Amino acid sequence: MKRSLMFEMLIIGIVLAPFAYLLASWNHAILDAQIRILVLYGLAALFFYFLPLVMQYLDSQKPNADFLIRSDKRIRLIWSSYLSALGFILFYYVLHDSEGESIPPRYLGVALSLFLFASGNFQSNLHPSSAFAGNNWFTKSFEEKNYRQLQRFTARLFFWVGIAGTAFFLYFTESKLVSWGLIFIGAVIFYGIVIRLIRNIASSR
Repeated sequence: MKRSLMFEMLIIGIVLAPFAYLLASWNHAILDAQIRILVLYGLAALFFYFLPLVMQYLDSQKPNADFLIRSDKRIRLIWSSYLSALGFILFYYVLHDSEGESIPPRYLGVALSLFLFASGNFQSNLHPSSAFAGNNWFTKSFEEKNYRQLQRFTARLFFWVGIAGTAFFLYFTESKLVSWGLIFIGAVIFYGIVIRLIRNIASSR
């Protein structure tokens, strides 16, 4: 119990570290112009803290919980560190942007693409019964053959879309192309999280 609490405090500290940096470097005039960006990052931080926490809880209710929890903690640490690094970069950009311009949307595309790349890279090595694999979220029973193929497909999809998306957003700067790229990346993430969540709910009934 003590180790679990210490780990949770570590994750919370990592997630909140960029906000501590922001407060320490507070510039009211600059931040007022970037309030939308700050709110969006805050919502993203909440989402990527609570979603993995729920996934870890779901895994803790399964027969092979001890094995899954060890893997879950490593993934949560990686996700939190990734999100925190993005937060430091984002807030540094906001605080040191002398012209007061908005952050180019293609940078968001690069960040999302790298997230897909990292997710696809470790997802292929997860046990299929793990909630982080996107399978079997709402039932304790598990048949590996029903999930392994779908998990591998999703892992490959995230991996290659992440690589292609990163190259696309770094190379192209035209706003219309960037917008279509963001829509495509958003659709892939929507499939990876929302569609598979709905499928898991349906299959549990």
